[in-house]
Amino acid sequence: MAIDAFAGTSPLFLPEKFFVGRLEGWAVLESFVGGLLKRATISAHGEFDPNTDTVLFTETYAFDDGRSDTLRWTIHKLTEGEYIGHENRLEGEAVGQQAGCAFHWKYTRDTPQGNGKSFKLNFDDWFYAIDDRACIVRGSAGRAGIPFATAHVTYRKFS
Repeated sequence: MAIDAFAGTSPLFLPEKFFVGRLEGWAVLESFVGGLLKRATISAHGEFDPNTDTVLFTETYAFDDGRSDTLRWTIHKLTEGEYIGHENRLEGEAVGQQAGCAFHWKYTRDTPQGNGKSFKLNFDDWFYAIDDRACIVRGSAGRAGIPFATAHVTYRKFS
């Protein structure tokens, strides 16, 4: 699906607004062949620097197996609808596109696993604004261009 398909939809999903303040979330990860892989709760907080059009966004996933993963994002707005992001476990940069109620975010990350190992996974996430305080994300994770899991995430914003 192309990001342009969401032009003119509302409410707008702007990372520099939505990811600022305190958020909480919930996630389920399913295998592509069906079946629940993991569940997680998410606590997050973001701050916006208007001088650099940059959001510093930290999110911590607490998984149902007891492990956690914290991502510390730096998200920079390049031009209208275009973003890049950095995080300490990324391979290269994350790239994002925004139009209307949608934000498309793609990146490759060396992702910690429950067994103490980590894998480079390709993420392809679509954020959809529900209102100014909630969004739903449908994402996929895979390796070598082959997706093997789908994530369904809901975020609620407090401030």
